[in-house]
Amino acid sequence: MIRMKLLEEQLRQGRLDAKTLDSMFCRRIEEGANCSPFVSQAILTTVKEVFPIGLDDPDHQLGLGQIKLLVVAANEPAGKPLDECQKVTVLLTLDAGQEDYQVRLDHSVDGLRRARILRVTAEAREQGGLLSYEDLAFRLFNCGVRTIVRDVQAIRRRELDVPTRGQQQDIGPGQTHRVQAVRLYIQGLEPNEIARRLYHTLASIENYITTFARVVILVGRSYSDDEIAFVIRRSSPLVAAYRRLYDEYQAKPSAQRRLKEILARVETPVGSSTKKRGR
Repeated sequence: MIRMKLLEEQLRQGRLDAKTLDSMFCRRIEEGANCSPFVSQAILTTVKEVFPIGLDDPDHQLGLGQIKLLVVAANEPAGKPLDECQKVTVLLTLDAGQEDYQVRLDHSVDGLRRARILRVTAEAREQGGLLSYEDLAFRLFNCGVRTIVRDVQAIRRRELDVPTRGQQQDIGPGQTHRVQAVRLYIQGLEPNEIARRLYHTLASIENYITTFARVVILVGRSYSDDEIAFVIRRSSPLVAAYRRLYDEYQAKPSAQRRLKEILARVETPVGSSTKKRGR
């Protein structure tokens, strides 16, 4: 039993070590120059000595509560050795400040952790990466993998998408917490009820609904998803998800009253100079 536990810990550490910039650099040197790990490690050491990266580097200037992490790219198939997987650097919001504090007051510590799981997995996915359960447990939340499994199960019982590497086969145009919040509002729920259901603050839910309204207005003006993302400063996958949600409900009579309420939130989404575009 002790030996098996030790082996498991060693395997886990190997998986975590594989998701570092150092390991990615060494791997590329070994493949490109056809050299041994010893040589690639020596090159890495020399590079660090000659080109030190200081805190003034713009790429290292993070916002408050944010963390930069190297994770497996979302397009890598399940079962492929981590050393051979392409990695991407993602910027995650580990602590959202006052918003997270309010979530903790409203939903307890477990609710806060689940809200953060929803947030960081969505952020990673939007940036082309996927977090594993071990990433969440050991690199972000300092808890056991079983705790993450229970949290994800609890979240999915609320019909929410938690995009992780372990669930790669389920990844597609899934239902993120942002999309689900707007969907529930269109279906007739009030923002405070949605906030309780999704482990969010009321302000967050209101923000999701308003962002959806801006997307819909710009869709009506024939903007593309990438253009809308640029104008409202949101990700293209989120804009595409909101567009699909609007397409789903715009022809349903039962949803017309709520859609009108949503659109009424935004009178001029991008400034008075925005004009209707022809295609």
